[in-house]
Amino acid sequence: MRRRRRRPRRGLRRRQRRRPRRLQQRLRPPACGDGIVQLGEACDDGNGDDTDLCTALCVPAGCGDGHLQPAAGEECDDGAGNGANAACRANCELNVCGDGDIGPGEACDNGPSNADNAACKLDCALAVCGDGHVGPMEGCDDGNAIDLDACSNACTVPLCGDGVVQASEACDDGDADNTDDCTDACTLATCGDGFVQAGEACDDGPDNSDGGDCTLACSVATCGDGHVHDQGSGDEQCDEGLANGPGHACLADCTLNVCGDGDLGPGEACDDGNLVGGDGCGPTCAHEACGNDLVDVGEQCDDGQDGDPDDGCTDACMLPSCGDGFVQPSKGEQCDEGAGNSDGGACTSQCKLATCGDGLVQLAVEQCDDGAGNANTHACKLDCTLGYCGDGFVGPGEACDDADALDDDTCSNTCKLPTCGDGLKQGAEACDLGPLNDNNGECTLACTAAKCGDGFVRAGVETCDDGNSNHHDACLNTCQIAACGDGVVRTGVETCDDGNTLGGDGCNAFCLRPKRVFVTSTTYFGSLLGLAGAQSKCQTRATAAGLTGTWDAWISTNVSSPATRFIKSTTHYARIDGPEIAQSWEDLTDGSLDAPIDVNEFGVAVSPSSVWTGTAAHGSALAETCLNWSITQAPNKGYDGRTDATDFNWTARSFALAATCGNYQRLYCFEQ
Repeated sequence: MRRRRRRPRRGLRRRQRRRPRRLQQRLRPPACGDGIVQLGEACDDGNGDDTDLCTALCVPAGCGDGHLQPAAGEECDDGAGNGANAACRANCELNVCGDGDIGPGEACDNGPSNADNAACKLDCALAVCGDGHVGPMEGCDDGNAIDLDACSNACTVPLCGDGVVQASEACDDGDADNTDDCTDACTLATCGDGFVQAGEACDDGPDNSDGGDCTLACSVATCGDGHVHDQGSGDEQCDEGLANGPGHACLADCTLNVCGDGDLGPGEACDDGNLVGGDGCGPTCAHEACGNDLVDVGEQCDDGQDGDPDDGCTDACMLPSCGDGFVQPSKGEQCDEGAGNSDGGACTSQCKLATCGDGLVQLAVEQCDDGAGNANTHACKLDCTLGYCGDGFVGPGEACDDADALDDDTCSNTCKLPTCGDGLKQGAEACDLGPLNDNNGECTLACTAAKCGDGFVRAGVETCDDGNSNHHDACLNTCQIAACGDGVVRTGVETCDDGNTLGGDGCNAFCLRPKRVFVTSTTYFGSLLGLAGAQSKCQTRATAAGLTGTWDAWISTNVSSPATRFIKSTTHYARIDGPEIAQSWEDLTDGSLDAPIDVNEFGVAVSPSSVWTGTAAHGSALAETCLNWSITQAPNKGYDGRTDATDFNWTARSFALAATCGNYQRLYCFEQ
């Protein structure tokens, strides 16, 4: 008997059939319509249907793409054809009669103003005599061509009150009832005729007003009708119709959304329901920041913006400084234009009012200013104008100046004696180029050769020339304008100049030298021979390394501390090898350093070490100081810091970590 061959299980057959197909799907390159959002696709629903939320081009459907998406609320979409006067409007709504936009097949469209008695009728056709509707300027309109009936072909009403509709009459019912369809003036009843007819809630005639008790549509004014009812009995402040409500300019009760009503309206950053300050939301519904008497993030101080910029805190909540835009007379400021301060402006970079004679040229006001060097006989005169031939003063390069227009007297019109300037080098003349002689050229008006220091700026060669030999003022002896980084220390402006504008090399980018700091290469018992012994050790180490100046130890006793003893830096503090550890004394004593003090007096890095200090991070004395650094015996201890720390541990570790006075430890030394 033959054995029946077993069929593979149905599920197995299906999986085997699927495997090639799935493999094909994996190997198929990505493309729009595969149902997977790939790079460059915003969506991919895999159906190729342009009427859903993802088009066949794998971009999100939107009004104006030319595809009708009913699910998105579109009534039409003609793509680029959407717009004003088109069958499909810009918002993908059908252009219909009454929407205010004249569409295809419409002669007019005044929106809600369309009416059969208006210039544009309800069917968006222009009102004309004979259309059966009494339009503007018509007394009647019976829609026929009979000129002798109750309404003429010119739509005028005949005599009124005879009960017969004649020419010029819209109607004539022969009664005086103004509440029916024909008034006693033989006009068809209309809104605004002063009589309440069927379909009207009110009619005050000429007193109808969209701001009154009865609107122009003869409806009783109500909050929410889109008209501000502020006349008659009305007390509405606003009415934006369907737009009334929370968060809008007009609230649901037709009152204006104002600051302090508790509703966050347009233009308000906050609204806590009151006009009281100091609670986070100010009386103008703006978040409180500078001026709230609290030092917030980004503020250096806050005294409530009291209007006094010279009380230690400006109204910008910043500590006063020259250049902050506030004038602080107590700091010697005469002016402060903030970023507008300039040595060429009305307020100098030192916050002093520009004056003739201050050595700074005020642009558009002064032609020159050599400070104390100003003189009527110098290149720059006492009134800060440049000397010129004909000003009556014999200035540099002039042999004479008689301030007249005579060229044949003892002084020529070029301020030269008769010999100099004739183009011939004679006698004591160094040169004579005749008409080419120029105080700013190679031969001066006095027939002297141009040179640096003659008080004239030679074009193309010199950038300044103050006529003196002072190499440390605003003009170098090379007749170039002094600048930070030129290698020459400018008196009164720079404290150093190492020929570059790099920081971290002992002279910062503003040519101001920071006070130097090092940790000793040697270690000492806690018995330092008192404060004087510690100071002597720092001075000895500095001298050994060839460091000039006076040095003091970062050490405190029960009567002295760095906070009371040190000469505090007005610039920066930096290690011997250049990196800055603090920007000022305040920065030094705020509990953190910009870099650890781990370099000795020779500029060599030391391994992480402990340092005797007895001093807190803010520079004041701590209790444990090895009996004022005079003893080594236990159990006496001394507070110390760590050279590898930049937080408060650099100077004052906890009491539990204080070292016994018999330990060998280093000292911090600061330049004074």
